[in-house]
Amino acid sequence: MERSVILFLDFDGVICDSASESFATSWTAYHQGYRGEPASPPTEEMRQAFFRMRPLIRNGADFMLIQDVLSRGGSIHDQESFDAEARRMGEAVMKRFDEVIYATRLRIMEKDRAAWVGLNRIYPHVEAAFPLLPRDGSVRIITTKKPQFVAEIFSAKGIDFPASATIFAESEPKLVMAERIRRGEGFSEAILVEDQIDAIRGNKNPRIRVYLATWGYVMEEWLRDPGAAELLTPEGFLELVKEEVIPRASRS
Repeated sequence: MERSVILFLDFDGVICDSASESFATSWTAYHQGYRGEPASPPTEEMRQAFFRMRPLIRNGADFMLIQDVLSRGGSIHDQESFDAEARRMGEAVMKRFDEVIYATRLRIMEKDRAAWVGLNRIYPHVEAAFPLLPRDGSVRIITTKKPQFVAEIFSAKGIDFPASATIFAESEPKLVMAERIRRGEGFSEAILVEDQIDAIRGNKNPRIRVYLATWGYVMEEWLRDPGAAELLTPEGFLELVKEEVIPRASRS
């Protein structure tokens, strides 16, 4: 017997506004951890340039790539150019970027957990929805952020969410993961809410509905042409939870 709907949520840009933390951590990681130089205080211009490129991020190493671009006085405005820059840097450098940023994040968190958590803001409409979400396995987080950091943020914010329901999307595409879990656990339908258009672009699976979170790290061109995705506003997110996720969970 099929269960009803399973809801998959991205973390950064859907649940959590972590842009300030990502900037601060990657700035320190790049200058101190990677280049071995003092990390002088960044300018506001640097911060704003980082935030403009934030929608192009796919994983943790990409934050370091932005810092490298900024250190050269550059800027990237589209996904194709950003991905080309990552390929130009090479696999070995990108792997090193990944190692350094996560090690730096751990050190910062251990040194001043409260300050680190304070840089991560849960979007108010998502926080309001969390107490309503079923705890029957029908809500999962799929994220490129390591689950230990998600758990730390939730714990500090007083959000009750099972750690086992956070899935690390290290190499498998999110649409593939969503379908594998949906089918394997017997759900009739899956919903995936994401703010990175390439994670949901071109979805043709009739069993998966995809939504582009308009409050996340999105580019104007994605909002003009979301492709197979439906645009989801903060108000729409709460309606989705109240009208579909909760009722269907109660019927399963």
